[in-house]
Order: sequence, then structure tokens, then C-alpha cells
Amino acid sequence: MSFNKLLERQIKKYLPEDYFLEEHLNRFIQAVHDSYEEYERDRKLFNHAFACSEKEYMEINEQLKREAKLKHASIQHLKETINKFKGSDDLNYNETDDLSDIINYLEHELQEKKKADILLQQSEKRLRLALQTIDDNVWEYHFPSRTMTFAVNEKSILDLDRNVYEGNENLVWWQTIVEEDRPIAIETFQKYMSGEISKHCVEYRVKLKDGSTRWILNRGGVISKSKNGKPVTIIGTLTDIQNYKNIQGELTATANRLSHLLINLQTGVLLEDENGKVVLTNKKFTDFFAYPGSPETLVGIECTELYESSTALFKHPLEFITNTARHLKARQPVNNEELKMADGRVLERNYIPLFIDDVYRGHLWTYNDITERKRSEIKLKRQEEKYRSIIANMNLGLIEVDLEQNIRYVNQSFCFMSGYEEHELIGQNASDLFVKEENKEMVENKNDLRQTGLSDAYEMNVNTKHSDSHWWLVSGAPLYNDKQQHIGSIGIHLDITEQKMLQRQLEEAKKIAEKSVHAKDLFLANMSHEIRTPMNAILGMSKQLQKTILNQQQQSFLEIIGTAAENLLVIINDILDFSKLEAGKVTLEEIGFNMHDLVTNTSRVLKLKAEEKGLMFEVTVHPGVANVLKGDPYRINQVLMNLLSNSIKFTKRGRVALECMLYRSKPDLQELDIIISDTGKGMDEAYLKNLFNKFSQEDESIARSYGGTGLGMSIVKQLVELMNGTIEVQSKKGEGTTVTIQLSFPKGSESDLPKKDNSHVEAHILADKKILVVEDNEMNRIVAETILNQYGATISEAVNGMDAIDALRHNHFDIVLMDIQMPVMDGLEATRHVRQELASNIPIIALTANAVKGEMEKCIQAGMNDYLSKPFEEEDLIRLIAKWLGRETHFGPVKLTEVTDTPLYDLCKLKQITRGDEKFIIKMLQVFISETTTSLTNLEQAFEQKDIKQVQFLAHRMKSSLNNLNICSAGSIAEKIEKGDWAACDFPALQKQIIALRKVIDKVIPMIMADYAELHC
Repeated sequence: MSFNKLLERQIKKYLPEDYFLEEHLNRFIQAVHDSYEEYERDRKLFNHAFACSEKEYMEINEQLKREAKLKHASIQHLKETINKFKGSDDLNYNETDDLSDIINYLEHELQEKKKADILLQQSEKRLRLALQTIDDNVWEYHFPSRTMTFAVNEKSILDLDRNVYEGNENLVWWQTIVEEDRPIAIETFQKYMSGEISKHCVEYRVKLKDGSTRWILNRGGVISKSKNGKPVTIIGTLTDIQNYKNIQGELTATANRLSHLLINLQTGVLLEDENGKVVLTNKKFTDFFAYPGSPETLVGIECTELYESSTALFKHPLEFITNTARHLKARQPVNNEELKMADGRVLERNYIPLFIDDVYRGHLWTYNDITERKRSEIKLKRQEEKYRSIIANMNLGLIEVDLEQNIRYVNQSFCFMSGYEEHELIGQNASDLFVKEENKEMVENKNDLRQTGLSDAYEMNVNTKHSDSHWWLVSGAPLYNDKQQHIGSIGIHLDITEQKMLQRQLEEAKKIAEKSVHAKDLFLANMSHEIRTPMNAILGMSKQLQKTILNQQQQSFLEIIGTAAENLLVIINDILDFSKLEAGKVTLEEIGFNMHDLVTNTSRVLKLKAEEKGLMFEVTVHPGVANVLKGDPYRINQVLMNLLSNSIKFTKRGRVALECMLYRSKPDLQELDIIISDTGKGMDEAYLKNLFNKFSQEDESIARSYGGTGLGMSIVKQLVELMNGTIEVQSKKGEGTTVTIQLSFPKGSESDLPKKDNSHVEAHILADKKILVVEDNEMNRIVAETILNQYGATISEAVNGMDAIDALRHNHFDIVLMDIQMPVMDGLEATRHVRQELASNIPIIALTANAVKGEMEKCIQAGMNDYLSKPFEEEDLIRLIAKWLGRETHFGPVKLTEVTDTPLYDLCKLKQITRGDEKFIIKMLQVFISETTTSLTNLEQAFEQKDIKQVQFLAHRMKSSLNNLNICSAGSIAEKIEKGDWAACDFPALQKQIIALRKVIDKVIPMIMADYAELHC
């Protein structure tokens, strides 16, 4: 029976009778084949939807392989069974059982196939979902068909078109690869074909639609092979690594820079990889270990070879090898390991293991030559030991305390100072032990300062073990530990007990010295008063006597009296000038002057005296000396007058000469040599050494024969040095003397010279005024009465302050002339009584013989209105009284005409007062020059010190002198300064007035000096 028949008969048991067995069986078999082919298609679709998760893909792939294998085995078994049935003629075969087994088996296989389909669909859904969440492009290449399929998701950053490349044999994928990189892809596929590789990972650039290029990472592997082992399908991914490449480029550049830095670093560097081979080293490393060649020649060498070849360089080779091996094995950082070299050097080594993602990738060695540092440390340690020894044994006591003032360390000197042994001090509280109760608060404040990091020094009376009268100088500072934490204080102590005793002695000596200075000042004041009091009478009466008709002999006697009195006055002025210089109260002007005119005017004053003695008097000024220099012409004149006077005084015959030579000229400066020479008596060489000492004269006969105080040359030297100059004296006994002064002056211009200012003041007459003269010296009362009666004043007298108060209480007076030093009650106390008890504002003018500095201020503070020192000039007295009685009348400047100019000043008023006495006029001009210059300088100093009261007083004092010479503009300015109500906000305006006053005075003084010289001749 045929197989078909047998199969039909068996199947009919399970199928309807009219069912055609062979047709349905063939259909069933065909369905099985279709199911298998559907499975193959599903598998391909699955491969196309390759997921980013390789692990999941491999699991699903293995499961599909197992299912395919089972399906293939079942179909093969079915075919074998059917073929067996078809070829069998054995009618005894149990056909029903066999066919039933086949049908059951086929039904079972169909059920398993359905389950696999469901599993495949679920896996496919998971894979597609996974593909949609990743950025990579999944691809599959089929070698037999040479087609490439892409799974491009929406998030893909590659600009690829699946429709263009998928399955298109003409458009090969690598045609989008940049031409220079295309050989990489071709070579990779060739290796797959040859069986050399089964997976790959390569990088190359691809072109996108917009023409730009990007770097791609291509990874993949074989998923199916043919029976002969050739690859059939490759699946892989494309990853955009452009950003990585950009970063890699930056890292490469940075690495290059770092490499360059390491190569040129002054630290020896050795970089090894995980295999112990040299990756990088530098020149310093090769220098340290004397390796020949450049550092590049060491790259790739086994580092163990380097270690072994350099062991001879080390002082302890075995130790070096052992430690190096231990570090490499431990892979732990090592810092500041010292290596002693055989040649005496000391190297410092650091070991740094390198890990990337917890994977060991190599290590870095750094070497530094610390030989000099070690030598310095050794030296420092020796010095530290030395200084510790010094501190331990020095005379300065050293103590360290903690924050609670507990003693932690003391040196031997501190023990000696305090009287305690070291074991008695350690642990004790320093404050409780040494600080007295009255100093507790101060010490607490010092400890607070230490908390803020401040150091200071202070003196303190302390308790020691055996005494409570010791003084210590304590220098304290905060104490820190190695971590810069404040842990206490450190103090250095010096026993200054003896110094404190000396200090007390010095303080007592200072008090004695101050008393001595006060006694000196008092002596000068008394001397000035005692000498000036009779001098006032002598000069005053001499002036009055000159107004009478005298015969020739009487006139001669009077001149002798006047000369003697003037010489005595010069002595007094020298003493006072010297006191000012010693006190540093003399200041210098800096105004424009003409050296030619100054020297000429000075010589005119003294030329007459020289000619009277029959001496030749020569004056020479070098033509190169600038027309205008800037300095103090008045002090220069004082120096020249003093030196020329000495030369004339000590020269009996011959000549006296003054030469002004140009020593050196610079663009803005000239240095002058002023040489004064004579043929006088000269000096011994031994005396020259003491020439400039105060009160110095060669012998007692000098004072007897020539007079003087011995202060002149001392004053000259101090004035020259005050002008930053030098003075040198050469002399030989019996041959004369040469004095050379070297001074430097800035060059000036015509604008720096004082300008003339025309002004005019009309004189006033004093009359019908009642004046109270308070004076204990009868001669001075007579002088005052004689002078004042001539001007029509009514005079009353009082011999002391008490009488003056009584007279003022019972009588009316217009003004008071008050002496200062009087018995019973002095002038200052009397003035205070007048102002306070009598509440009187009557003008009081001080007439005092005390001309020392500060006397005027005392008078003003006591309530006096003005001050006049004795001996006074008649004109000064009348001018001062007239001013305070309001008897001055000022006129404005006289109008100029085209033909003549009104002079800046005139002597009409002065001649009227002196009745034409030229000698008196000369004296008045000399006094005006001296006092006005000094007063103006003092006024400017008072303004700088903001002493406005003193400024007004000095302006008041100058005003009368200016008006007597008809210097109207200056007198008007002085009056504004005196009577102005100057507040702080008005100081700029006051300063302008003072500057204006200075300009007028600077203009008029040279003119007055010229007239003075002319009159004197």
C-alpha cells in the first residue's frame, strides 16, 4: 500500500471523511515550511533592530538560536518520518500509533512555535524601544548581498538618510567617509573577508549632508558565518565622537604644554607607564644621574635598567634599590624622601602613583637637589644651637608662659635676675610671682595685646625673691606653635634698676640745669635791665643836650659820651643776638638782592671809619656775579659789617679789602667767595682754633684796648652756617688776617628784587595830653619828662605800681608809661590791677630795659597795649604815644606826574622830629632797618603758628616806625592787620595782607640802606 494511502487512512480517523488527506497533508507540511521562513524573517528583523545593550542582544540571540535549532530538528524529524512512511511496503506496521505520534508531535511543535513568536515580538518591542532611547546608529552589513542596513532613530546626531544607503548596492557606506580616512574602513572589511578579525573598533571622519565632517567611532562584530567560516552578517554601531576629539585636541595641546613645562622644569621628572617603561623625562633628571644623551633617548627603556645603572651614584645603593621596589609594590604616595649621593649631594624624591578610573596606569618620580637647603638647615641648626646657648647664658632674662601665665621655660639669666632657681619657677604663675598689685591691670592689658598678635616693650617695678625695688624692661611677644596657634607669650627681661637710678639722677640734674638756664635768662634780663636803665638816661639826655647850644669842647665831650654809650649798646645787642642764635630763633629771608649794591652800601658805612684811621679801604666785586641773587641781604650785611669792623678795629696801618669772587657758576646757582683781608695785628695759630668760641678773645688786653664781648665771630660763624656756607680764617701774628666765606645763592631775576612803593604820611604833634610816667629810676623819669614836655604834654610821676594805681584811682590821665621792674609792685601786677580792679581801658605802654625774648608777650598778656625797650629813641616814644592817643593822620599816596615820581618814603617827618640832626637820623635809619626786618620775620612766623594775637601786636609795633618814615602803603597794611577781626576763615585774606606788607618792606629797605650809607659818609 502506498504511503499516501496509508497516511490518508490513518488521518481519516481524525479528519472528516470528505477531507482530501494528501492535499491537506501537503498543505500542513507547507505551513510548517512557511512558519520556518517566517521565523527566519523575524530573526532578520530582530537583527536589524539591534539594541545598544550588547548583553541583552546576546541573550536574545542565543535564545533564538536554541529555538531555531529545535524547530529545525523537529521539521527534519517530520520529514524523515514521512519519507520513511512513503518508502515502506510493510502492511504490518502500526500505522495508527505512528501517525498519532506524528500528529501530536506536529501539534506540539506548532504550540512551541507560537510561544516563540510571542517571545520574539516582545523582545523586538523591547529592542526597538531601546534603540529609540540611544544616540548611536545601529547598522547591519550582509556580505553575500553587499547591502548595509541602518536603524536611525529620532535622537540620532548623525545626518544619515536610511532611504539612501539601505540596501543600495551602488551607494557604498564608505563613500561618505572622508577620502583620507576611507582606507581605514576598506581595510577593516578586507580583514573580515580574510578572517583575520571577528570584531573591530575604528575611528574616521564622515561627510554629512550639509558638507561638514564629523569624527565617528565605528564598532561591530560578526553575528553569523557560512559553513566555510566566512562572515555573513556584521552588526555594529556608529557613535559621534566629535566633541571627544575636540576635547582630545585641547588635552593634547595641554599635554604638549605640560610636557614642555616638565622638560624645562628645574625638578628632575621621570614618568613610567604601568609596564615600568619610561614615558617622559627631562634634562634635569639626566643631569642628576649623569645619563648620556638627551632625555628622548630614554623613552621606552625599562626603568629597572636605569635604577641598576645608577646605583653607584648613591651613598647607600642597596637602600635605594630596596626602597624603590617597596614604593612600586605599595603604590602609595611618598613625599620628601631624602637620597644621599656618593658625591655629597642630597636629593629629595617624591613618588606619585597614577590611577585612571581606579586602574593603575603608571607612576611619576620627581627629584630635587636640596643640597644647599640641607647645608642651610645644618647651618641654621648649628646657629640655633649657638643662639640657644647664648639665650641660656645671656644677661637678658628669657621666660615663656602659657595662656594662663604659668611659666613653661626660663633661662639662667632670668633665674639670676629673679633670685629663684629654675625648679622654683616652672609651673608657677608669673603674674602672681612678680607683678605688684598696682601693675596687675597693666599686665592684663598686655596679655590682651598678645591675644591680638601685638608685641611691645614696657618698664615695670617688680617683686623678686629678695627685693621689691627692682625695675625690669620687658619686651613681650605672642608665642605660637608649629601650627601657628597662639599658646602663650615670650618675654625678654633686662634689669634696669641701675639705669632707673641714673634716670632719677638725670631728672634731678635736669631740674638743676633748668634752674641754671632760668638763672641765666634771669641774669640776662637783669643785666639788660640794669645796663639799659642808665643807658636810657645817658642817651636820652645826650640827645636833649645836643639840642642846646654847645661850645666845641662841650660838643666833643658829648660825642665821647654818645660813642661810649653806643659801644655799650652794641655789647648788649651781641649778647642778645647770640642768645637768639643758640635758641634757634633766627630765620633767614629769601628775597632778591644785588650783591654789587649790598657790598657798596656796606662799605660806605665803614669807609669813613677806615679813612679816619688813615687806612686804604678797597672793595671789589667780580663782574661775573649775577645782577640778582636770592638770599637774606640783611644777614649778609650783618656778617660783612662785623668782619669789616673787626678788620678796621685791629688794623693800625695799611689796608682793609673786601673782594667778592665768583667761585663757580651753574645754570640756576652761583657760588661766591667773599674775602676780607687786612694788614692788622693778626692772631697766633693756637688762638685760631678757639676763634669762633663764644666769649673768646686772644688775651685780656684786647678787651681793654678794643672793647667787645668776644661774641662777634661766634655770631658770624653761626649766621654763615645758617646760610649753608663755610668760613675759614688765615692769620699770622703781626702780618694780618684773611677771612674767606663761601656762600651759594640761587639766581634770580629783576622781578625778585624789592619794588619801590610811593606813600606819604603826615606828621602829628603831641599836645594837651596828661601822661602818667611810672618809673623808679629818677634819671629815666627826667628823660621822659624832658622829651614829653617839648611836645606840650602834661607829666605826672609815680615811683612804683602801687603809687600808679592810687594816681589812676583819683586822677584822669590819657596814657600811662609803665616800667616793668619796680619795688613794692612791678608794672605787670600794676597793669593787672588797673584792668581788673579799676576796670580801666586807659592805654598803657611798657617802658622796660628788659629786651630779652618773651618780655613783650608778658606785657601784652598782663593787659598792656604796647611795648618799648630802653634805651628808646625820642621819635619812637612820641610815635607810640601819638598812635595810642589817636593823633596820627594818614594821607593817601601822592599823585604822580609825568615829570617826577613821589618817593617811596621821605625823611621829612624824621628831620622835623630831630630838628635836622643827621647823626640821629642815621641812628634812626639803622634802628628802622634792623627792627623792621626782625619784626616782619617774627610776624610771619607768628602767622605760621596761627598766633593771631602776636601777629596783630607785631603789626601794631611796626606801624609807627613805618609812619615816621612816611611809608604810607606799608603803614596802612599794618593798621589793617592790627585792627582786623581775623577768624580762621579769614586766614587766607590775612596771609595776603602779610605778603603785601613783605613786598613793600622789601622795596623800601634797600633804598633806606643806600640813604643811610650816603648820610654816614
